[in-house]
Amino acid sequence: MNQIQNLLTKGVSNIIDRENLEKKLASGQKLTIKFGIDPTAAKVHIGHMVPFLKLKEFQKMGHKIVLLFGDATAQVGDTSDKDAERPMLTREETRANAEAFLQKFAKVIDTEKIEIYYNSEGLDAVNFAGVGELAKNFSVAEMLDRDNFSKRYKAGMRISLQEFLYPIMQGYDSVCIARKYGSCDVELGGNDQYFNLLAGRRIMSAFDMPKQDIMTFDLLLGTDGEKMSKTRPNCILIDEAPQSMYQKLINVQDDLIVHYFELATDATLEEIEQIKTRIQDGEHPNILKKELAQRIITMYHGKPYDENDTSHIELVSLGQHEMVESGKITIGNLLKAVKFCGTSGDVGNAVSGGSVRLDGEKIDDMRQEVTLSDEPQLLQMGKKKAVRIVL
Repeated sequence: MNQIQNLLTKGVSNIIDRENLEKKLASGQKLTIKFGIDPTAAKVHIGHMVPFLKLKEFQKMGHKIVLLFGDATAQVGDTSDKDAERPMLTREETRANAEAFLQKFAKVIDTEKIEIYYNSEGLDAVNFAGVGELAKNFSVAEMLDRDNFSKRYKAGMRISLQEFLYPIMQGYDSVCIARKYGSCDVELGGNDQYFNLLAGRRIMSAFDMPKQDIMTFDLLLGTDGEKMSKTRPNCILIDEAPQSMYQKLINVQDDLIVHYFELATDATLEEIEQIKTRIQDGEHPNILKKELAQRIITMYHGKPYDENDTSHIELVSLGQHEMVESGKITIGNLLKAVKFCGTSGDVGNAVSGGSVRLDGEKIDDMRQEVTLSDEPQLLQMGKKKAVRIVL
């Protein structure tokens, strides 16, 4: 499959107008691609990066990328994926967050070769009469027909008029982009942004401009199959430590392997088809998860995770511990000293169950003595407990 088909298909949920966009891409025309984000918080997870992987494809093909920071719209707050109004941020807060975002986005796209646009530039120039002119392109019924608003309205929940203005503001952004950069050919966004992206097409048409094509993506699910959220353990931040990333990705649900390869990596359609075939042929999911983890970790940390690297594991000095005599301690007392076990019964269960290892060697006798030194030894109990012990 060629580069254009990969661009239009991989990870893509909807395109309007696909035929039009495909023709423009095939003609070799250099397009202006808009992607907007409200910098409401400086934390970024791998789900936020799905559109950036697509921007990377557009960038490699020589198209102009305009990254729009909604320093004006962030003060209103988009509730497309929320059940309530969002808190307003100051202009200073949004600008500071935008600077932090840029450093993180640079892990995927070349931020030196993109245009940065703050939407206060265009929106601050709109007076109240201008707001009225923009708003008349939409009806209250259309606004309430949007899924999020519809649910809240039927539930008797509050919807402020300010929230109705958000898609109008985002739509007008496309007009401002077209004026400044000569065109606004394509806008990217998640499926939850569909209404707002269509608003851009309508407002551009009202200004007698060629309507932007739109491309939307499914949201990347959390490792547990639920919506990824920074407040839940199913979330993977892009600046998370490699070992933490690795552990979370190894624990991704088996039925999400293809989903993650498609949305969270730069794997091509051909590679994804190969992964599907390997799954159908019965390959162990953990092999694929390790490949997935290393691919994502390399993207955000510049190199694969070394599974044998223990430098991140807590170092515990036991030289002054009361259970240590002449630099020696039994396994039973050691497990209590590092608080892996609380009682001798717990120790017995752990050892007899084969879950205790010292430097990779399984321990089968809780009375076995360990000689401590300045050289760290790795003590593990099960998959989640590990410390490095020294004298």
